[in-house]
Amino acid sequence: MNVALMTAHVGSILSRRNSLWVDWVHDYRLKGKNFWVCKIPSNCSSSWRKLLQMRPSIRSYMWMNIGSGADTSAWYDNWCSIGPLGNFLTPHTITNAGYCLDDKVADVRANGGWSWPNAWRDLFPVLNQVDNVNIDPNKVDKLLWRDGDDLNEITTSGVWHSIRYRTPEVEWSSVVWFAQCIPRHAFLMWLIMRGKLLTQDKILQWDLQRRKNMNMMCCLLCYQNNDSHSHLFFECNFSAQVWCSVRKKVGMDSVNPKWPDIIEWLMPRARSKSVTNYAARLLVAASAYIIWQERNARIFMNQLRPPEVISEIILNTVRYKLMGAKLRNTTNVQRVLAEWKIGGNSVSDDGG
Repeated sequence: MNVALMTAHVGSILSRRNSLWVDWVHDYRLKGKNFWVCKIPSNCSSSWRKLLQMRPSIRSYMWMNIGSGADTSAWYDNWCSIGPLGNFLTPHTITNAGYCLDDKVADVRANGGWSWPNAWRDLFPVLNQVDNVNIDPNKVDKLLWRDGDDLNEITTSGVWHSIRYRTPEVEWSSVVWFAQCIPRHAFLMWLIMRGKLLTQDKILQWDLQRRKNMNMMCCLLCYQNNDSHSHLFFECNFSAQVWCSVRKKVGMDSVNPKWPDIIEWLMPRARSKSVTNYAARLLVAASAYIIWQERNARIFMNQLRPPEVISEIILNTVRYKLMGAKLRNTTNVQRVLAEWKIGGNSVSDDGG
């Protein structure tokens, strides 16, 4: 996100936006050199250093849409399909042919064609691909953001979408993240799905010294098995008792107290807009969150609550969320709310 925000400053520098700061950068930082190739000074400010360090991540996206070519660097800007000409033409090659390193595209044209030596075409056959670039002397050059075949104005959102880290969407994303979820519950669900909660089995995997000096801590909910992800949700006798007492409220009576079985039941229903499935996702997330809270309270604060109290807290949490949720005013919604002992004030005609 920081790179996306700072790209606007790079765009201002490249397009020579009319501002005091841009003029100062060109006069005191670049000093006639091109932004893409200037070196990072050893004594520069951190902000200028960061602008220069981010060049590799954004350079391929910065595209000069050629008009007259008077504002586009012939050697260092992206303005043709082969990329910056400076990628294969060295400064020595350029200056030996009688050109300057600060030449614009318009400066390397003559009589409607390119003025570079014919020998370059033999030495660099890729230059033949530049012949199809259209030059219009009546138009100005424009800096754009190019992502694939899309050319757009430079915007923070556009830059972010282009450079952000991407992985394929997981099948369970809608189970964890959904409209009107409880954010802290969703975050814990995400940690569980990624296997990232710091149960003892996880801690001992990377804490070698601790592994040598102690045995794995037992589950403080049931005192029968080791503390682990799979045991806590919900194979532990304590958490299984909690799950079995709350699951019937959302029609999951037949779902075993095992995390894989619960997720398998939820996944085909995750994109449904049914209030029943919405309540089911709320209940599963609330159950995991509050059981995790109970586990931590026993470890760090020596506080114990019976499973009946935990079950009641889970049901009340879901009930309060349903009371504040925006739900359609339908017969099915009224029925579900009645089952949760919620009056009719929680529904609206325009809710989702």
